[in-house]
Amino acid sequence: MQHAVHNCATIRVAEKTDVSGRVTADSIKHELYAKKQSSLWRLTIFGFCKVCALVAATFILPALAYADNNRGDDQGDGRPGVPNGTYVLTDSGYFVPPSVPSGQVPEAGAARLTYFANGTLSGVGSFSIGGQVFSGITSAGTFTVNADGSVSETITTSLGNVLHFTAYPTPDGNTIAFVQTDAGSIHNGVATRGR
Repeated sequence: MQHAVHNCATIRVAEKTDVSGRVTADSIKHELYAKKQSSLWRLTIFGFCKVCALVAATFILPALAYADNNRGDDQGDGRPGVPNGTYVLTDSGYFVPPSVPSGQVPEAGAARLTYFANGTLSGVGSFSIGGQVFSGITSAGTFTVNADGSVSETITTSLGNVLHFTAYPTPDGNTIAFVQTDAGSIHNGVATRGR
């Protein structure tokens, strides 16, 4: 049994020996160096691929997402944070109507509002004001982008109300938070651009 083990060991040594029967240090160093370089090369390529993926995720994907939002129907001036296109919104709050000067009346609603490149807007919605439901109320108005990034809006409804809002769009323009700025009103909501 020991003889067979000896023969295997002899064969292994013979594979790593020079003509005189000694294992050469250079052959072992060369083999280890080649394996190390091969492993380093694989790690370098793997690391490079990870960096490329990170660059793509950082720069390319947001650009694609922004391009997808517009789909060629850009209604605004193309600047980030400027409302453009059609949004759906919900709102709620209280306001003081001319017919009830002594108190605030609760209000809630949902609407669709479109912002155009020429600074105008139009929409349609339904609202519950003091428990009375108003459906199919149309609106038209204007908007201006302020230096601080907010948007000033003036809207006239088919009921004859003239309303004023300050809106705050997200940098990508997909979402707008708004608040009514008329005296006595506590009225706000959020609008989201359709995709």
